[in-house]
Amino acid sequence: MKRSDGSAALAVLDRNLIDAQSPAPLYFQLFTVLNDAINRGLIPNGARMPSEKEISDCFDVSRITARRTLAELATKGLVVRHRGKGTFVQHGYSSEQIVAPLGALTESLGDLGRDTTLAVLSKRMAMLPPELQQAFGLPEGTKVCQLVRLRSHRGRPLAHYVSWTPMFKASMPRRELEGASRVTLFEKYGLRIARMSRFLSAEGAAPDVARALGVSSGKPLLKLVRWSYDAEGRLQDHLTALYNTDVFSYKVETRVGLD
Repeated sequence: MKRSDGSAALAVLDRNLIDAQSPAPLYFQLFTVLNDAINRGLIPNGARMPSEKEISDCFDVSRITARRTLAELATKGLVVRHRGKGTFVQHGYSSEQIVAPLGALTESLGDLGRDTTLAVLSKRMAMLPPELQQAFGLPEGTKVCQLVRLRSHRGRPLAHYVSWTPMFKASMPRRELEGASRVTLFEKYGLRIARMSRFLSAEGAAPDVARALGVSSGKPLLKLVRWSYDAEGRLQDHLTALYNTDVFSYKVETRVGLD
């Protein structure tokens, strides 16, 4: 990216990711597009960002929207603004990717690396979705603990978790939920997991997930749904995990015997 103006940065951006009909605010849609491009190294460290006018003209948004987008990037520490000179990227891209074995208990710190951190975005007692209500075998109207959490690697979000666990309570200490592994919490609260079923697929990032992961709305994410059962076959925990594949992947190895 040799050009000194912001046109080089504009050239790598997908204008089709901005949807004026989407319920997500335009400034946030722009933020996720630019944030994703910076984190992926498409706009390298030290590159000049497009100006407010260039962003406004390119994406057909107001100057106010463009200004707020650049301000959000600056607040996140991804860019620095110099009066009279412009806005420049100050984020070093690293292509290092976390690789976890598919058979692992996917949320343990040991599996995902010691440099990862877990943050609780929300914890509440909520009504189960109809399909999960039947799977858990609970009466209609039963409220279950729902946790929404975000795992990051060296400050960069990599996974968004939504879990439903009848044995948990929303009153559980946030520090405990962020500091202990999933296995430890299961043992402490009396969950005896005997069997797990995992299902892998892909899913576009919904606006709330995109915002949490710092990616563009609609970006393809790796989706893992995990069903955890006790020895009697009763469902004890349901987890939906969405992974940013720029920084995370699963590794599957198969030993092949020779006849």
